[in-house]
Amino acid sequence: MTDQVEAERDCPECDATGQVRSMTPVRLGEKNDFRPCPKCGGSGKVKEAAS
Repeated sequence: MTDQVEAERDCPECDATGQVRSMTPVRLGEKNDFRPCPKCGGSGKVKEAAS
């Protein structure tokens, strides 16, 4: 059995900000909504197996 080492790197989904932006149309324009990134959970970092 081998031990896998995990490495942390910047989340590519949110560019390491931890937030994703969505635009919602409203009557006189658009409203920006910021939500936690679903891929990294808002931390801006993702773990992956190091090779």
